[in-house]
Amino acid sequence: MLEGLEPLALRPIPIAAPLHLVQKLAADYPFGTLTNRDDTSLTLQYGQAKLQLFLQPVDAGKTIMRGLLTPAPVDSVAALRHHNATMTALRDEIELAATRLDPPTAINVKFAPVAKGLARMPDIDNAGPKVELRAKVARKWQVAEQVMAFRLEALSGQFPTFQPGAHIDVNLPNGMSRQYSLTNGPGETDHYTIGVKRDIASRGGSTCLHDDVQEGDVLAISAPHNNFPLRRDAVKTILIAGGIGITPLLSMAKTLKAQELPFELHIFAQSKDDLAFPNILHNLGASTISHTGLTPQATCDVIAGVLANYTPAQHVYICGPGAMLEATRELATKAAWPDEAVHFEYFKNTHEIAFNTTFEIALSRSALTLQVPAGKTILQVLRDNGIEAPSSCEQGACGTCLMTVIEGEPDHQDVYLSTTERAANQKIIACVSRSKSNRLVLDM
Repeated sequence: MLEGLEPLALRPIPIAAPLHLVQKLAADYPFGTLTNRDDTSLTLQYGQAKLQLFLQPVDAGKTIMRGLLTPAPVDSVAALRHHNATMTALRDEIELAATRLDPPTAINVKFAPVAKGLARMPDIDNAGPKVELRAKVARKWQVAEQVMAFRLEALSGQFPTFQPGAHIDVNLPNGMSRQYSLTNGPGETDHYTIGVKRDIASRGGSTCLHDDVQEGDVLAISAPHNNFPLRRDAVKTILIAGGIGITPLLSMAKTLKAQELPFELHIFAQSKDDLAFPNILHNLGASTISHTGLTPQATCDVIAGVLANYTPAQHVYICGPGAMLEATRELATKAAWPDEAVHFEYFKNTHEIAFNTTFEIALSRSALTLQVPAGKTILQVLRDNGIEAPSSCEQGACGTCLMTVIEGEPDHQDVYLSTTERAANQKIIACVSRSKSNRLVLDM
């Protein structure tokens, strides 16, 4: 490296080829003269400019090539584009040459028998909902019209701690798994409480809990996960709930009240009988405002008033039916609320999802390129190829399968990302979203 000069790091390029082949063909990189090489690097000199290529073997048939250009050129963006295109072309040439190599000899691996104690442990699987805890239904009671509450207690000891806005995955007797928000306040780890509304369009989750699950039953649940976290640095927090969307906001309101932080909780319902957990709402005091029997337009008018006069360091949290969330987010934008101050959680994806495109995904840290055909999601293709990826709702609503995009233009079909996050094209929800470009490079 040249003393006193700032280098420019080039984008890493994964290559599906063994190290020895990459070493041989990388020497032909079109940049000046080859001045030095060793087992894992090459140095090319062009006048005062120096390009160092570092080769990192991932396994027997995969290598990652990284570049460092010294000094950094004045137009670094143009340099990055040029070398990205050049390194990509070189990668294609090397991978084509790799197809002509004889396949490596299989390694005969001997496995020792697993100890009996370990053999009884469940498999660890990062894909899909977790079954980590067993909980007894200590109490089941009605808290609103068509809404049942469940108090779940640990079979022994305490449940894991959680933060306001968290949810658990509940494995049901009918084989389904569903997410439900915790209504607990701070420090309540001797039990979890969830509220479940009977859905007339239920696929079996809410119906099973209402009709089949009884007090005394034991359910398998996950530890709490939080894709809807509460910030504690707001000068004022506004909570807006529609119907059963009150559940995660109850936990937030309890926490804010316990910590004596200013907040307002606005809950919208068809009637007084539809207000879930009325005893908790009563205990929250004057900070809770109920709105019942309003038309959609009247609801929007009230929310517009609530969101008027935004001041910095205020935050709003919204949970409820999709139409209400969309309207509230639009009203917040009109009232000049920045995206980072508007937090939301959907019950399910309200968008029409299309799976009719084909594209390629490249995994930058795995040096693997895969084809995503029509009819399959990114998440499914990863799992088909033995790559574990976390997920939960698999509807594009919870954000569990969020991935970072290094290159390419996502086709966002989720309801989790904000408008700003979508425009940045740096994140993608792998269970539903696709690609507008022919290739997506993911940071995994």
